[in-house]
Amino acid sequence: MRKKITFITLLSVVFLFCSAIQAAESANDVLKETKVLYKKAAKLQGAWVTTGKLIKKAEAALKKGDKANALKLAKKARLEAGLSIAQAEEQAKNWSEPAYIER
Repeated sequence: MRKKITFITLLSVVFLFCSAIQAAESANDVLKETKVLYKKAAKLQGAWVTTGKLIKKAEAALKKGDKANALKLAKKARLEAGLSIAQAEEQAKNWSEPAYIER
């Protein structure tokens, strides 16, 4: 019985650390993807200021070791980057200058 409890405790600790390591890798991966999307949005002249701030906060949280918060912020930044790209593409298709502007 005692061996069983020790084994279960050991497995719990292993799974706890594995998920923490996985979260760190995921936060890094999400940040890399987010930066690519953010650069694309900037190229389309549609990057949102808040996305850049979220990226910086996620990087700072990752440096501090707060992997869960870093992942949360990185995912939010990725969502914003994707939305800003969609907005920029939509505006490029549908917006035109008013008739009273001469060029």
